[in-house]
Amino acid sequence: MTHHWDEFSKSLAETTIPRRETLRLFGAALAGALLGPLLGMKSARAGNPDPCKAFCRCRNKSQQNACLAACNACGRDTSRLCGTCGGGYVCCDQPGTYENGACVSGRCEYWCASGAVECNGICTSLADDPYNCGACGNVCDRFTPYCDLGVCNSRGAICGPWTDFNWDSSNCGYCGNVCPWGTACSWGVCTGGGGDGGL
Repeated sequence: MTHHWDEFSKSLAETTIPRRETLRLFGAALAGALLGPLLGMKSARAGNPDPCKAFCRCRNKSQQNACLAACNACGRDTSRLCGTCGGGYVCCDQPGTYENGACVSGRCEYWCASGAVECNGICTSLADDPYNCGACGNVCDRFTPYCDLGVCNSRGAICGPWTDFNWDSSNCGYCGNVCPWGTACSWGVCTGGGGDGGL
């Protein structure tokens, strides 16, 4: 007696395949059709491994969880993680403009970059910092508010000993502050015409 599976097996091959083999092939094809997309998603996910899991290799589960939490707090930037599984991990701050930083012996360490100096606990450049111009603590005054190459200057502004910063529209409030067109300097503030002179 001919069965539907026998007819199906004849359509798959030139010779008749035993019914059991036909069912096995059909099941394999069906499993491949259903599970193929899922396996593809898994392999696609495997292409982008979690940097935190790759970094945190603690044997103790609580230490592993603490490491992963610190890594996530760092925005998953493992270069900022510092510490050990046993001692815990912390997220080091990004170095400042004139700083270098690194994890040294499990601690976040910072130091001034080449050419910068430390003034009151902050690394800065004495060449262009108006609060530390040429030397720590040397603050540029309102007559020469800019620091260029370690020297306070007005950058070409015309300021003489008789300049009145309360009323001079070319030096309103401080040397070199020019009020916009249509405004005037009043008590050191550019007013009128809806402008504020950038103050």
